[in-house]
Parts: sequence; structure tokens; C-alpha cells
Amino acid sequence: MRADLHVHSTASDGSSSPSGLVALALELGVDVLSITDHDSVAGVAEAAAAARGTALTLVPGVELSAVVGTRSVHVLGYFVDTRDERLLAHLFDLRAARLRRAEAIVASLVAAGIPLSMDDVLRLSCDGAVGRAHVARALVDSRVVHSTDEAFARLIGRGAPHYVPRDVRTPAEVVGIIRDAGGLAVLAHPGVSKADDIIRPLAADGLAGIEAFHGEHTPQQCERYASMARDLRLLVTGGTDYHGPAFSYKDLGSVAVPAEAVEAFLAAGAAARGADAR
Repeated sequence: MRADLHVHSTASDGSSSPSGLVALALELGVDVLSITDHDSVAGVAEAAAAARGTALTLVPGVELSAVVGTRSVHVLGYFVDTRDERLLAHLFDLRAARLRRAEAIVASLVAAGIPLSMDDVLRLSCDGAVGRAHVARALVDSRVVHSTDEAFARLIGRGAPHYVPRDVRTPAEVVGIIRDAGGLAVLAHPGVSKADDIIRPLAADGLAGIEAFHGEHTPQQCERYASMARDLRLLVTGGTDYHGPAFSYKDLGSVAVPAEAVEAFLAAGAAARGADAR
């Protein structure tokens, strides 16, 4: 069983449409796919329509942002009720914060003499959740930098001169929001976020799993986080964090996630949805 449980579409900062991601997953032989857009579930309906009648199992997902001190942490929400009013209100607030942040970054760049406009950024967002990736792509299109990686490293990433922090919730609050929407909360790429210290406390707060297998984890990290999940009786998940060909992430479906982990994940999702229906 081949799964990719961490993919982004044009509903946030990916460059492929939700239906395009479904078509690509089918072409590549992916069996289970979850489109986990940043702070948005706007692409779920389009993806579900595209997957209907195919062999692909589509899991509704979202990736929510949180902060611990100066660290940015992401929590994946799977099997969420995309019509849950509290979830949608939270997503609305997060997208508004994303827009304010992008505007502040662009203002900082312009003040430094870098030719860029907010219209350039919004055009790339395709009416989805605006993020720094859109600013990075606009900088590439304006020939200020050669790649999105360069944009983050030299201009807008953490520690760069035009970095602007975000105002978001704590990981425990985000886990609660996902659980309240009937979903399973999974800590995303802890090796990237350097989030080992919050795993055990979050498990006590209702965390359901750890994204052990991720495109930027080393093989040693993958095994360590999988072992940690087993010790804490948490689910093991994985994905590429695919954003499209313009970004230096792994290709869709290219991160191997053990079949038994995917089966346990799907069973937990079915159980969660069954509990909500009762």
C-alpha cells in the first residue's frame, strides 16, 4: 500500500490544483492521499470529487500552525469535519493572520528597495491561503532571486532581514481544535521543527500520531520517531510535503510509509468517524 499523507495544493501554497494532485497520485500508483493545505480545507471538496469512482482513498486533511517560544510547529489534522463551524472560524482567523504577515513582508521588501507588490503575491495564491511561499515565488518571478530556496535563505526565512513572525496558537490548542472537529491530530515533521520536547506533553493532550516518515527526515530520524510513536501508543504517519515542481521537496508518493502504519491510520480514522456518527 502506497500512501502520501502530506501534500499541498493551490488552496494554500502548492502549485498544483487539488484535482491535479489526485490525477498525479493515480498516475504514480498512490493508494492513499491526503491533501493537507496550510490553514485551509478549501481544496478538499474538489479533490474528493476528482477521486470519486477511482481506486484512490482520499483522506480529508489540513495543516495548522502553532508556536512554541520562537519555534514554528505544524500539526496535521486528518479526517476532520470540513464543515465544523469552530474549525472554519479558526481557519478564517489563521488565513487573515497569514495575509497580514505577507503584507508586512512585502512592505519590508519594498522599503529596502526590492521591486515587489502585494498584487504579485496575491496573483500566485489563486485565492487560497496566502503564505511566504507565494512571496518567494513572486520574488523568483520578479527575478530578484533565482529560486524559492534562495528567497527564504537570503530574504524572508527565519533569521533573514525581512522575516516576519506569525501570531498563532499553541500546539495544545491546535490539537484541541482538530479533535473538536472530529479529527486525528498528528505532529508534522518533528525533526524539521526540532519538536522532540513537546511530543510527550502533546500525547497527554490528545495527540494521535507522529509524522515519522517525512521527506526531510533522515532514515535514522524516521526510525527514531516511529519507535517513539510506538512507545507512546501513537499512530505513525508519513508524507512528502509535496508543494509542486517549483519547490525542492520530494516527489509526490516518494516517501515510503510502512503498510501496517497506513492500515492502522485508516482504521483509527474510521473509528473516529464512527464515534462522531454515534
